[in-house]
Amino acid sequence: MKPAKRAHRRFEPDFHEPLEPERAGMLGYLPYAFAGAMLVASFAFAGHYMGRNADAHALVAEDEPLLAVTSPVSTLIEKGSLMPSDATLDLTSLPIIREQEVVSTGKGDYISPDQGVPEVAVRLEPQKIEKRLAMTPPVWKLESTFKLKRNEKQKVVAERRIRLAEENCLAKAVYFEARSESELGQLAVAKVILNRVKDPNYPKTICGVVYQGSDRRNSCQFSFACDGVADDVKNQEAWDHSKLIAQKAIAGDQTIRIIGAATNYHADYVSPKWAKDMRKLIKIGRHIFYSDS
Repeated sequence: MKPAKRAHRRFEPDFHEPLEPERAGMLGYLPYAFAGAMLVASFAFAGHYMGRNADAHALVAEDEPLLAVTSPVSTLIEKGSLMPSDATLDLTSLPIIREQEVVSTGKGDYISPDQGVPEVAVRLEPQKIEKRLAMTPPVWKLESTFKLKRNEKQKVVAERRIRLAEENCLAKAVYFEARSESELGQLAVAKVILNRVKDPNYPKTICGVVYQGSDRRNSCQFSFACDGVADDVKNQEAWDHSKLIAQKAIAGDQTIRIIGAATNYHADYVSPKWAKDMRKLIKIGRHIFYSDS
């Protein structure tokens, strides 16, 4: 037996079941509730954002200006410069440091800059300028003065060279003729040479007197000058003393005044022929001194 067929209601899109009256009333208030919740949330977010922004502004001092954010430097000149990025490359007037001031702490490390030094204009009157120009010597006078000083300098240098040469010749005569004698005997030999320089019968220089006749063997006035042996100094101490004796004699040492005008001398172990025609003065050490007057 077949089951009985149930009657089914066909579904139709336009068919709506009627809602209950209470449920329909609640659904009508949902849009208003959602709008109120969104409004509350927006106010809460705005209040939170404004509070944080106020805290951030409170960190900056009230009287401190806010610096504008600038872009970093981009040129090589600005990157390598010690000047601020907003400064120009034009010349700037710098304050002039005038003096150092001591503050109340007692330290002198505070320097006050001056706003500038006033310019002082100096005016020269034409008369003063002409007078100043007139005081300047002419070029020809400057050149002549320079030449005169140069000639004087050359003269002084030449005289010094001559004096040193004369001292050297006299020291050699003392060294080779009387280095074994006492100081008085050495001064006496030096005095004889100086007396010959003053005598018109002899050369006018010390070196001329010492080396007179040295061009002929055994014909000189002093034997060491023409003995054919080199004048080499072997005793440095005796040579230094001979130079000191020569300087004293040239300076006019008064210890040799007893020699007087002696122009000749010889050793006591020889008897030259010329000694008979001269006046004997004194014997000092191994030397006998004579005068021709």
